[in-house]
Amino acid sequence: MFFGLFLLWMIFNGRITLEILLIGLGISAALTFFCNRMLGPPRAPLLPSFRKVYLTFTYVLTLIKEMILCNLRVMGLILRRVEVQPRLIYFRTKLHSETAQTVLANSITLTPGTITVSVKENVFCVHSLDASLSETLEDGPLAHSLHKLEEA
Repeated sequence: MFFGLFLLWMIFNGRITLEILLIGLGISAALTFFCNRMLGPPRAPLLPSFRKVYLTFTYVLTLIKEMILCNLRVMGLILRRVEVQPRLIYFRTKLHSETAQTVLANSITLTPGTITVSVKENVFCVHSLDASLSETLEDGPLAHSLHKLEEA
């Protein structure tokens, strides 16, 4: 953490002088000391594995793709003036960690036409603007990508 903070200090300053080096060393040391004191020493490895970075990148691409597809579906509903049939969908997820469940809930809310209402004990309650927008919630690409990321 110390080296990362010191590197940021040097990059943001843009020039190297003795004063900037000494002040950067002091501030980086103090921040590292206080963070370790308040948060405890880091428990996770500093650099994530390449597999996790790859799976995270894949998840972000999948989320963008799903957002575009749902956006097109909602635009189609509007332009065709189809009578929408809103509904609440309940489904159980295979995700175990609260972090993964939160990311999935936020991702569902980010996609047009769906809003996560609640998450309790692995059961999601999602409001969908139309049945066509809720087809891939339970075992869709977002949940699948997050499950792979959680296993890594």
